[in-house]
Amino acid sequence: MADVAGQATTFNLLNYVGEMFFLTAADTPFKSMAASIGGIRRTQTKAFTWQTSSNPVAAQPAIVEGADPVYQEQDRAEVSNVTQIFQYGVEISYTKLAAYNNVDPAATPILGDQPITNELEFQEALKLDRCAEDMELSFLAGAFQDPATNATGRKTRGIITATTTNAVAAGATALSKAHIDTLLGLMHTNRARFRRPVVFSNALQIQRLNDIYAFAPMSRTEGGVNIQTIITPFAALDVVIDRHVTAGTLLVADMAFVKAVVTPIPGKGELFLEPKPATGASVKSMLYGEWGLQYGPQTMHGKITGLTTV
Repeated sequence: MADVAGQATTFNLLNYVGEMFFLTAADTPFKSMAASIGGIRRTQTKAFTWQTSSNPVAAQPAIVEGADPVYQEQDRAEVSNVTQIFQYGVEISYTKLAAYNNVDPAATPILGDQPITNELEFQEALKLDRCAEDMELSFLAGAFQDPATNATGRKTRGIITATTTNAVAAGATALSKAHIDTLLGLMHTNRARFRRPVVFSNALQIQRLNDIYAFAPMSRTEGGVNIQTIITPFAALDVVIDRHVTAGTLLVADMAFVKAVVTPIPGKGELFLEPKPATGASVKSMLYGEWGLQYGPQTMHGKITGLTTV
């Protein structure tokens, strides 16, 4: 399967018969949790900000009687990100839209039903799934880009990219309990709150996590484990498989500090399908939205990088 560039016709977008199966899974747990737990922030700007502040590291005072206090205040720091444009177009020729029972005989040795009766709606549904996955990847591993001109598109900074203080380099070794203990200890030292910590990683690292924390069930007919929560001295960490986490990386994200951010388009919405004017004998539509990530204080999160991927 590949993208069909430009207008879809009966020549470059062929029909087949038989039941339709989708090969791309549109599971987006990080984006879904960011919106459901932290909520959605709406902004009327391309860039958005939040602030951080803290007290100094604890120390024992040694103050003499009758002394004046030391007058000092703590400053604040601004953190920023941008909403990026998610935009996808669909263009179907009139003939392609009408001749939905026109199938490719060379690829159809046994005739049957052609399940796609509205090509426009089918392609729009695919674009919604594609947008969800692109958003998930961007929120996790997006590289920040806020250009000075419109020659370059905006890109939101992902939480893995943003997390720099609490980072453990595995050095091309397999995930171990020592890695996890080191990361959680580092997060605690740097004043992470552990309010709603969640472990995100791809299938391989989650499998290794299961091996690390597994225990044998008391059964002679069942085996295996599915670790969904890890109990630690710092907090109970939920465990989530996410295929879009960077390879060789394990992320601990405190979802209490994470929000999805959207720039609503007046009169249109936050993520919308819109018919576009046709320039010929075709039907056009566009899926559009401007979304970004507010990850809060990056010191609330942590990551392990450089894990082996085989």
